Amino acid sequence: MVAGECRTLQRTLAMRKDRQKGIHEARKSCRRLRAMLPFLPPEQPTEAIDQALRAVVHGFSPQRDAHIAARTAQLLATQHRTWLTPEVIQGLENHAAQVLEETLRDDPNWQHRRVEARRIIDTLEVLPWQAIRPSVAKRTLKKTARKMKKAHEEAEAQRTPEASHHWRRRTRKLRYQLELLRKARRMAGMKKHKTKAYGDWARHLSATTDQLGWRQDFQIFLQTVEQLPNSTDVRALRRALRSKSAGWSLANPPA
Repeated sequence: MVAGECRTLQRTLAMRKDRQKGIHEARKSCRRLRAMLPFLPPEQPTEAIDQALRAVVHGFSPQRDAHIAARTAQLLATQHRTWLTPEVIQGLENHAAQVLEETLRDDPNWQHRRVEARRIIDTLEVLPWQAIRPSVAKRTLKKTARKMKKAHEEAEAQRTPEASHHWRRRTRKLRYQLELLRKARRMAGMKKHKTKAYGDWARHLSATTDQLGWRQDFQIFLQTVEQLPNSTDVRALRRALRSKSAGWSLANPPA
């Protein structure tokens, strides 16, 4: 499974046609690899490789955020055409294209990122993945679940975008670990009822991360709108957002 995620990371960084899809898939592979690291024996030094994977994810944040803002606007426009005019949507799409183009000028075809990914993969390949044991995996899962529960409680108490995002990250990590353990147990021919329970739990968490993801996407959309050049349509959208954004952010994404 580690080798598969490493191959996906290399393949998606090499994509030249659908850059945004490549960025999205590369970030997911890095997150899955980070979720695997805690299953290794405790004495293994994994902090440096974890930070390197995190840096790859964060290095693509500006491009991903700009794309998310444009996509969110398109979803909202299906129900709010009065404020989300074609001019506004085009402005967000132009912003996303510009951010991507500027990054590609600094790192053509992700050459530097691909070199860093190769260094990360070389390190991952020599880690003792065969030393993972079910007892350690269960302890790791319980620890991740406790952290998610704590993040949930903090999000409910604070009611801030930052706390909500932290809850989403913790939930997503637990979901990834559950999915990984489900696959590993199935490959090893272990008890099916526990394997199924992990899969059911992961699916439940997926619904939570989807809802929290919409809230985060909406916050990114709000921040990006503030960066757009002033125009009549943009000013009208900002006024509408100030009065209606709370309801929009709590709603499910438009179909």
